[in-house]
Amino acid sequence: MTTPDESVHARLDRLRRERGLLTPAELLDLSEYGVTVLDPFSVIVSRRVELGPDNVLHPGVVIECDEQSRCAVGPGNVLYGGTRIGAADGGSVTIGARSLIGDGGTRILAGAHESITIGDEVRLMDGAEVLGDSLLGHGSQILGRISARSVELGAGLPYTHPDPDARGGVLKGLGRLSGVLVGTGDALFNIGHDLSHTVPGRQRAYHPEAPRLGPGPTLERLAAEHAGGVLAFERENRYFFAASAPDRGDEYFTPDGFAERHRALLAEQADGHCHFHVVLNSYGRIIGRVNLVDVADGSAELGYRVAEADAGQGVGRAAVEQVLRLAAGAYGLSSLTAACSPENEASRALLARTGFTGTGRRRMDDGGTVMTYRRAL
Repeated sequence: MTTPDESVHARLDRLRRERGLLTPAELLDLSEYGVTVLDPFSVIVSRRVELGPDNVLHPGVVIECDEQSRCAVGPGNVLYGGTRIGAADGGSVTIGARSLIGDGGTRILAGAHESITIGDEVRLMDGAEVLGDSLLGHGSQILGRISARSVELGAGLPYTHPDPDARGGVLKGLGRLSGVLVGTGDALFNIGHDLSHTVPGRQRAYHPEAPRLGPGPTLERLAAEHAGGVLAFERENRYFFAASAPDRGDEYFTPDGFAERHRALLAEQADGHCHFHVVLNSYGRIIGRVNLVDVADGSAELGYRVAEADAGQGVGRAAVEQVLRLAAGAYGLSSLTAACSPENEASRALLARTGFTGTGRRRMDDGGTVMTYRRAL
């Protein structure tokens, strides 16, 4: 109850203390720890919030955290007006360092036993909303009025880095989505009511002239942990690959259908019938596949595919040359065969450059014809 002698400022302080909030004077005192609060009367911060040094809180920022929850903001972040961060009923919000949050309004809200983790040098702006159990890796971005629940954005370098393949995952547009994974160097750009089934693409597709700063591609033998990356790679390039090879069918691109197929491939590999590989760029993103199948009598058939955004960059040749060394060495093979359609000039040129010679043509089950090749090791 207000007393006759109570000043406006005293009343404001009392109301804030009753609700577990810092008073305007206490907010100003944060400057001793390197925290700048530009308008302590419009900024709301719970006493339970952990604020690192060198943070800047613009007018209208709200950070609330109840007694069952945790909210920690690392050093060097800028929180613009309209930012609302909240953790309630056992929820947790953790924000790293040097992020730009809330230019144009942003909400980060963790409910009962939910956890939101935001890495370093992240950008959230123009009405972005983060909910549920979400992980936003270093350098990731959500730009626009996107309500993202239980999403994961791959960690990478910040948006200022010149090579888009190295940047954190990006969501940009308008709509809502749930349970989406956007990898390093990937972006989901769209406008719609529900974006959950939109397939991410490469950031490089929007910056085709950007430099490629990493070293050449590397090969890794296919493993269980590659499943998510391979599925993302196949989804992103589905129609590009279908232009030169039969489409794999809708079931293959569903989580359950792909998981079953991935397990089958690993079983074939364990039995020694095949050798499967993923091609990784310097930032660990899958940009191709190179396989040796039907291993028998010292020979195997070579197959490969490269992401559309990386085609024509020497990725395929580098990967095939690496698998040739593996075939002759670790796998103990003496020859390889290959096949491609007559119309696939890029594949034919790659085979010629890596030492394959034509052996004729072969009719396929669908009635089409492929050109055949062989190479001694």
